[in-house]
Amino acid sequence: MVTLEELKATAVKLQQQIEDLEKPKQWEPRGGDYWVCAWGDVFGDPIALTSKFGAERQTAKAAEKASAAMRTHNRLLAYVDEFGGDWEVDWENMHQEKCYVYYGHNTSNRWNYSNPLKTRIGGTVYMSSGCAEGLVAKLNSGEVVL
Repeated sequence: MVTLEELKATAVKLQQQIEDLEKPKQWEPRGGDYWVCAWGDVFGDPIALTSKFGAERQTAKAAEKASAAMRTHNRLLAYVDEFGGDWEVDWENMHQEKCYVYYGHNTSNRWNYSNPLKTRIGGTVYMSSGCAEGLVAKLNSGEVVL
């Protein structure tokens, strides 16, 4: 005969299994046969963990395209590290300017920056207004190329 304690223990285990099954499965990149290395070259035969980092693609063409975008993003991060001082984005502070740079296609055909206070755009590199002003000037003069 099953005891009350055994039934309770089984109920706890079943409840945990139910909760685990109800949790949404976290997405991971699907990976592929080509990967982008740290210096931007594309290689076949991916190595362990390049998929989880998001550096693998299904085709060489897709990996080359990703490499160009990764280069731009990494160069932005490096610029902010070098010229941004100790500024850090604070999403709890709705009065802090959180600047990012963009190129105005079909408008000014120049680099500019925006300073939203409450908008968070995925993948965007944020910086202080002083850092953004300096970067925009260097981008428009050709001193910096992303």
